[in-house]
Amino acid sequence: MQKLTRNALTTSRKMGKLKNIVRHISTGIINLLYPANCFSCRSEINKPGLCPQCINSLKPVKAPFCSCCGQPCEGEISGQFHCSNCSGQAVDFEFAIAAYLARGCLREMIHDFKYHRRIAMCKTLAKLAENALDDPRIGGGKGWLLVPVPLHRRRKRERGYNQATEIATAISRRRNLPICRALQRIRYTSSQAQLLRSERLGNLSGAFEMRPSPAVRAAIKGSQILLIDDIFTTGATANACARVLRSAGQAEKVVVATVARG
Repeated sequence: MQKLTRNALTTSRKMGKLKNIVRHISTGIINLLYPANCFSCRSEINKPGLCPQCINSLKPVKAPFCSCCGQPCEGEISGQFHCSNCSGQAVDFEFAIAAYLARGCLREMIHDFKYHRRIAMCKTLAKLAENALDDPRIGGGKGWLLVPVPLHRRRKRERGYNQATEIATAISRRRNLPICRALQRIRYTSSQAQLLRSERLGNLSGAFEMRPSPAVRAAIKGSQILLIDDIFTTGATANACARVLRSAGQAEKVVVATVARG
């Protein structure tokens, strides 16, 4: 029986390697017959993504930035500081960090990814988001658990997928980090895009809760959580999620990591 089990495992590994080889060959043939185009300017490139010119146009989030929300600030500022929006504000996450500013082609990409079902953009956005994980306060993400911001099931049906889950899953695979879909959105809310911060907070009251699975609760309790989303704007959504993870889930820490900072 043990011999049969070992043989089955060996066969499974060989089949997995064969599938990877076939997938790489198929991808190569497709790229040869149908050259990829830049997601932004549509210029021809070797593989799906952004061309060098569009990559160079991205605006990385650089210091000095608010040590709470990650908003970049102008001027010569040394040491940690809170911006005017965060001063005196109590939040349930440790801090938020984004890889790039939501400007130009990146803003357009995120919009197309969320609302026009451009799922092919996921890997590129996840790769860009990884720059946020290189923040020394996170240390590359090792020892952290990825948790995507959830969508309500109705919104997910409308979009076809949850953009945060897709990005988090891609990061998990690229960096070999654990992922847990620990949260669920139980209340359908209106779009946050045109609301003020105070209105967003009210709009999200009671919108999230922990999934009831004992395994999920065990994974979250005492863990360091990287809450993953596509864009951080006012922080209302992130804070509502962090509050549930900290209170109901008993997470040790929650840090928000996004592709872009609005």
